[in-house]
Amino acid sequence: MRQIALPLFDSKVFSFSDVVVHPGISRSIELLESSLTEIPHSDPVSKRILLHGPSGSGKTMLLRASVEYFKHVSPSIYGKCFFVSVEDHGTSESTLKSLAQFDNEEFTGVRLVCVDDVDKVSEQESNHLWSLWNRVMVAGAQLICASAVGPEELFAGNSHLRSRMLSGLSLELTPPNDDVRVRILDGMASRRGIRLTHDVINYLLSRKSRNLKKLEDMLDILDEKSLQERRRVTLRFIKDLESEQTL
Repeated sequence: MRQIALPLFDSKVFSFSDVVVHPGISRSIELLESSLTEIPHSDPVSKRILLHGPSGSGKTMLLRASVEYFKHVSPSIYGKCFFVSVEDHGTSESTLKSLAQFDNEEFTGVRLVCVDDVDKVSEQESNHLWSLWNRVMVAGAQLICASAVGPEELFAGNSHLRSRMLSGLSLELTPPNDDVRVRILDGMASRRGIRLTHDVINYLLSRKSRNLKKLEDMLDILDEKSLQERRRVTLRFIKDLESEQTL
């Protein structure tokens, strides 16, 4: 009998305590925590933050950690917060269009909006991002965006939106080295209740991917399949999944 894997773990929920701090992100975490603690801001630049760096540098994780941090940092500043993933339109989360079209009553109490993958915003969506940006600023809320490229490379054909991206605080993230990748991968597995041996970790990093986002997706597959088949995550198990073209 096959065991059904129940969705008991939400891999998308992060806190700053889950982050393995390394030189490529340490300063950004410090500034994010400080900025989120000080909402509302007297300094308008602190309301606009752009995290940028290559895939696997931790942008999405820090955005989600910012949302969780904001929810729990202080009841006195608690308000509505939203996470928008530009790339993933199939989720139940808020979209640029839906947030930009909030009426004044719906926007009351919004304190934080995090927008991932702004470098993938289409020309049509850029109008929604422009509207959302203005709504957030009028409301005195904070906007944290993430991009694979720096602000000077965003929206070359839209000078108004590009100037907005250049007007805030720009924080560059760099990927971790291999030693830190091992710690991060081990931590992601532990959060799912998976124990990875050194040979499994080395195999995943050397044969599968060094990109942490792709490795996280693989862990979700391993977690589900190991529960279904009642098997531990071993090299043999991984190679069986590879032969089935499941991993």
